[in-house]
This record gives sequence, structure tokens and C-alpha cells, in this order.
Amino acid sequence: MSNAGVEQPTITAGRVTPARAAALAALLQIDAERMPAQTAIEAAARGVTLSAEDRAFLNELVNGVLRHRLHLDWALQQVAHETPYTAQPVLRHILRLGAYQVVYLDRVPDYAAIDQSVELVKLRLGPPSAPLANALLRELAKRHAGLIVPDLLDQPIEHIAVRYSHPRWLVKRWVKRYGAQRTITLCRANNEPPPLTVRVNRLKLSVAEYQRLLHEKGVVSSPCAVSPLGLRIEHGGPVAALPGYAAGWFYVQDEASQLVVLLLAPRPGDRVLDACAAPGGKTTQIAELMRDQGEILALDRSPERLSIVEANAKRLGLATIRTMAADATQPLPPPAADQLDRVLVDAPCSGLGVLRRHPEGKWAKDENSIAKSAQTARKILSNAALLLKPKGVLVYSTCSTEPEENQEVVQEFLSRHRNFRLEDPRPLLPASAGPLFTGQGYLSTVLKEGNMDGFFAARLVKVK
Repeated sequence: MSNAGVEQPTITAGRVTPARAAALAALLQIDAERMPAQTAIEAAARGVTLSAEDRAFLNELVNGVLRHRLHLDWALQQVAHETPYTAQPVLRHILRLGAYQVVYLDRVPDYAAIDQSVELVKLRLGPPSAPLANALLRELAKRHAGLIVPDLLDQPIEHIAVRYSHPRWLVKRWVKRYGAQRTITLCRANNEPPPLTVRVNRLKLSVAEYQRLLHEKGVVSSPCAVSPLGLRIEHGGPVAALPGYAAGWFYVQDEASQLVVLLLAPRPGDRVLDACAAPGGKTTQIAELMRDQGEILALDRSPERLSIVEANAKRLGLATIRTMAADATQPLPPPAADQLDRVLVDAPCSGLGVLRRHPEGKWAKDENSIAKSAQTARKILSNAALLLKPKGVLVYSTCSTEPEENQEVVQEFLSRHRNFRLEDPRPLLPASAGPLFTGQGYLSTVLKEGNMDGFFAARLVKVK
């Protein structure tokens, strides 16, 4: 298998390349602190001199290991037989890094991947551990092409879990709901790097104007399939290097996420609550749709995360957003009841619809996290509903694939709140969004065409 976009950094004999050393540090931090992968990558890169190729390689190594971790562990175990190695976290991660390069990166010579892994072991664990790493990776390099995963017909759960590197508990759920082939489709999509999608700030320029400016700079882009606000960009460098970043011409946001706010349909002059606002993508989109006229209250439990909302609003030139640190599972602070025109509850969830962006999420969650997230969502939804005016709109959304966090939360809410009804969302989106709507009146991008993240959304209206 290959990755044509990965360049192999120059290797100095007897030394570990900085990208590989940083990748190990990031993987250890992700495991130890449940840290998001991108945050760990950025932390590991600080204080280290990395070329552009090194930075790309660092990202590829960390995300590649996270995407394919179970398959790598299985392959290593096949060649290790009874040799114990998995109990030592540092050794385990070094072997995963080496195995990822051997199995998935044709551009990296096997000898380089093995030698660098052995040097990493010497550096972190001392020379006595090096022979084991050397032997395992050399054996993997010889045998990995001939390793046979469990049979799909005889052992469908094990086959999909190993071949496509997803937790067995999750594969079991998806096979029960979708069947084996659709589960494979979903798992394969999760292992693909996501596209770079931006929402153009139309308070500053049109989508067509920004696309033209990108073209003038040699950056290839195309309009999103459904969202009228977005562009897909072919770009290999830092986002901050794109034209107009500092001037607030765009915000990086997946197309599915953009569609959620279009269902809210905020108007200039509205009073709006974003009950779970950080990092501010949907909050700032609401402000742009309102032409920065009205009032937007952005809530989040974390003052640190709210500072990110404020920084994004400042960069985009938006003045109507006010932040407040509050727990939306508790009774919400003013504005008083029946005063808001729109409420967005983009609920904390399992995040199983955005695993391609956050591959570490596959290994940090379990089945209990789904029920816990659903319970949290129900509390937030009930609290937020109290603040709406009659005829006010409440949009509930998640980036989850699971019914317990999606339609089951909405159905329970409607059974307890007879003064709300589910409203048909189709008139609010272009005709091209037709395949994204379910027969029950929901928006769902899970397992749909368009290369979007997996989002769910429902538009609820307070009728009295």
C-alpha cells in the first residue's frame, strides 16, 4: 500500500529523525491523556525543528497509526507468535510506527523504517530492547503481504475489525444495523483523510470571488455539492497560508456541519443561543447568516474553549457574539424563558460520525459512552427548549452515527414536550440535498454520497 503525498525525511545514520521522535511523543500523549490527535501533534512539534516534509510526515505517521492501529497490532502479533511485547507502551507504539511504515507506506524503504524504529527503542528503552524490535519488524517486512485476515463469511465481525481497524464492539453494532458490506464502506471511509472544506465568509466576499482568488494563487477548489457556502480545496500546506486567512475570508468547516446551521435559518435581528458553542464554527456561521445583526449567546462549560470562539469571531470580523461559561445540562442563565428566536443544540456526543477527522476516537470510546452522551443531550435539549419564544426554532444535531444519540433523543423529547413538533427541513436546503433526508423528517449524512462527515440534525418548532 502506498501514500503518494508522503515524503521520506533525510535520515542521518545512527540518529532518529525528528518527525519520528515527535510522532512517538504524540502517540504516547494521546494514550496517556486522552488528548485529541491534532493537539498532541502540535504539542510534540513545538520546540523541534521540522521542515515542511517533516511536518507532513509527522501528521501522516500519527494519523496513520491511529487509523490502522488494530490491523497493525494484529499483524505484529501474527509474526510475534508468543513473544510478549504489548505490555510496554513505549515499545508498543514504536512497533506500531515501524509497522505502519512497512505495511502502508511504499515510499519509505523497509530498511529505513526498521532501522529508525530500532534507534527509537535504543533511545527510549535502551539497547537491550532493540533486538526484539529489530526481529519483529524484519519478520513483518518479509511476511506482511502473505498474512491472511479472518474470513469475511465465517467471521464477519473479526474480519472487518482487523482488516479495516475498528473496535470490535463498534463493528458488531454497525453490522447489526447496516449489514457487512455497508459497514465495510463506512469503515473504509473513516480510514480516508478528510477533504479540506471551508465556509466562505459572505460578509466579506462571495463564494465565487474567493474561488477566483484561490485560482489566481494556483490553489484548486470546487464548490461543495450541497452547501452554497462552501468550497473543497486541494491544498497541502498550512491553512493559515491560504489567501485571506488573517482577513477572515473563510472558516474551515465540513460541508455536513454547514448544513446543520442552514436548518436553523437564523435571520438578521434574531436572538439566538448556541448551547454547546466551542470552538465556534456553527456560532460564527449563525452570525454570518444574520449579517452580524442581532444577538448570539455562545455557551460552553470551558472558558478556555470559549476563548477560541472569541478568537474565531474576531478573525472573521463578527461583533454580535457574546460568550458565557455555563453548563447547558443545568438550568440555563438569562435570557429569560420565551425570549429566544433560535436555539442550536449541537450536543456533545460519541463523535462516531467524525472518526476520519479524529481517528483517536475509535480507541478512546466504548459502548457506554453512547448512553452517557444521549443522557447529556436530553438534559441540554430540555433546558434549551424553555428559552424559546412561541414559533421559535430549535435545531438538535450530533456528529454521531448512533440512533440512541440521534432520533431516539428527538423522539423522547417530542413525547415529553407536546408544544414542539418536528418540521420538514427540506425547503431550507438546495434540491441536491434530497438524498440526505430520511423518511422520518431528519437530516443524516451518514453513509451518504458527497464525502461528508457523519452528521444528524432535526428541526423542531415551538408551536405554543
